[in-house]
Amino acid sequence: MASFQYEALKISDRSRINGVISAVNEKEAREMLREQNLIPTKIVVLSNGAVRGGKKKGGFGAFIQGFMGVGAKDKIAFTRNIGMMVRAGIPVMEALLYYENYATNLKFRKVVSQVRQDILSGYSFSQALGKHKKIFDDVYVNVTKAGERAGELDQTMSRLTHLLTKAEQLKMKIVSAAVYPIIVVVILSLVLLIMFLLVLPTFAEIYKQMNVKLPLITQIMMAISNALRNYWFVSFPVMGVSGFGVVKFFKSPTGKTITDTYVLKMPVLGDLVKHTQSSNFVSTLYVSFGAGLPITDALFLATETITHTQIKEAFKKVNAQIQTGQRLAIALAATGYVPDIVMLMISTGEESGDLEKMLEAANDYLEEEIGHRVGILTSLMEPVMLLVIGTVVGFVALSIYLPLFSIYEHLG
Repeated sequence: MASFQYEALKISDRSRINGVISAVNEKEAREMLREQNLIPTKIVVLSNGAVRGGKKKGGFGAFIQGFMGVGAKDKIAFTRNIGMMVRAGIPVMEALLYYENYATNLKFRKVVSQVRQDILSGYSFSQALGKHKKIFDDVYVNVTKAGERAGELDQTMSRLTHLLTKAEQLKMKIVSAAVYPIIVVVILSLVLLIMFLLVLPTFAEIYKQMNVKLPLITQIMMAISNALRNYWFVSFPVMGVSGFGVVKFFKSPTGKTITDTYVLKMPVLGDLVKHTQSSNFVSTLYVSFGAGLPITDALFLATETITHTQIKEAFKKVNAQIQTGQRLAIALAATGYVPDIVMLMISTGEESGDLEKMLEAANDYLEEEIGHRVGILTSLMEPVMLLVIGTVVGFVALSIYLPLFSIYEHLG
């Protein structure tokens, strides 16, 4: 037998109580406390009169992770573990206590602790989560609320785990497709910087000594080189401010609208964006509707996950049409952004009365299509980037060697 020091709440009046209990293990100690109409909030084993255990330290890596914030992987791990513990019959309070003790992310550990404290103060699990909007968005909170009301919190957490995992996988696919061009652009920028700062000044000095008349293209390149070398204290800040201004503009509503409009018109990228936004919509609709939310609430939450301005405006009309009695498949068809096979699946689900199953099938189809289109886009990136590199390098080389050709002609 071992001795355990515990903190618990009385079920009758929610007052706190501390004490020591003897049991074979921690599980038996918790069961004994529940039999006494107590809700254990903290249990630690006593050894030689001292408390052994406590919160697991995460080390330097955990400190860095906590400093950087709460990521998708933290939220996925939390959702999966809470769901598994609730499914095993462990109360939410104890599941949160366990996760609080063993979470490696220091910042997220504080969030879980606050959620647990709010539940002790009388909040429901979903209400406590809702106080942390930056981590748990409206979809997460509302789906959790529906699971609580239906008494199916374990299944709801499983659905949310699936949703979060698929969203993270989709994000990684998009990021992987963007890595190659970003690396190429960075390397090309460094090469150009070296050319402007080191190579072009050498040729400029040679042409000056030989009194060669420079063509316009060479004059432009030399002027840029001169500005970077002699007025770097102005040139580099101007480039930095200009870059910041461009990024700021494209993040603004006007800039985002312009970008979104032209992206949809691009051959491969436009189709990828349509499928990605449809996948976000369908996956959220599947999880929300499956959790027991009314179809109108589920549609509202699903629409909020869409980030493309024009597509979002089109999907906002779907909810209004549903409320007037329109079928979901027909309302989605009117947007013009949902693939025909997805609408066929949803229509079949409506007719058969098994919409949840068809939404799952539509979500799986969209994920496969996105993977296929990301592959196509990635394969097209290489020749496009080679063309860009060849054009830039050819332009620089031409500006350097054109004066040499005039020298050879003069010598001849």
